[in-house]
Amino acid sequence: MSLTLQESCQLYERLARRQKVIPTFAEFNKQNFTCLPANQQVECDFVSVVIKARKAEGLPIRSRLFSLYRRLTKSNVDHVAQEVDATPAPAAKSFVVSESKYEKAMRMSIRAPTPPVENEAGPTPWTLEEYVEAVRTSGLGESKGLMVHFMPPYKGDPLSSLASKLTKTTWEAIRGKSAETSIKMKDGTMMDLSSAQMNTEDVKKFVHNRKKKVEGPYFIRFSSI
Repeated sequence: MSLTLQESCQLYERLARRQKVIPTFAEFNKQNFTCLPANQQVECDFVSVVIKARKAEGLPIRSRLFSLYRRLTKSNVDHVAQEVDATPAPAAKSFVVSESKYEKAMRMSIRAPTPPVENEAGPTPWTLEEYVEAVRTSGLGESKGLMVHFMPPYKGDPLSSLASKLTKTTWEAIRGKSAETSIKMKDGTMMDLSSAQMNTEDVKKFVHNRKKKVEGPYFIRFSSI
C-alpha cells in the first residue's frame, strides 16, 4: 500500500534535507511506494529552495522550506508521477546539489519547520487576534516592548521560535537594509528572513511605530517562500 500524499511529501522533504542527491518525484515514487504527483513546476521550485538552503548551511538542512504538501494540494495536477524507465531520459535524472566552498563557513542553529496543527478540515490557520492573545498569555514579554513576533499562516510552531528581540541586527534585517538576513529568535534558533514573505503593510506599520517610538510588541505576518 502506498503512503498518503502528506506522508509522501514529509518523506521526500526529510530525504532532501539530508542527502546530496535528490531523486525526481518519479524516481522517489518507484523506490518508496509514495504518491507524489507529476508537477514539474513545484518539483523544480522545491529543489531550487533546497539548493539555496544547502549552500547557506550545508547538510543536514534545518532552515524553513516551503510546504511541499500545501504547494501540491493547491495545484490542479492529480495524477501520480510515473515510474522511471530503466534508462531515464536526461530530464528525469536525479537532482544533484552542487558543492559550495562556503557551505562549511557557518553552522547556525536554524530550526526545522514544525508541521502545522491540523483538524479534519486541514491545517488550522491563525487569525491576528488569536495570535496576539496567544503571545500575550505566553509570557514572551520584554520590559521595554522590544520584541517582534512573526505570525505564520498556520498553527504549529512554538511561539518562542517566532519571537525575536528587537536588536539593531533585527531592525536592519526586517527593513532589508542588511546583507545578513538571519535573525536570532527567543528560543535560540535562527530565522532566515530571505526565505519568508513578510506582509508589506505589517512591515510598514512596524517601521512607522518604531520611528514614532510607539512601544511594542510588534507583529508581522509572514509565509514561507
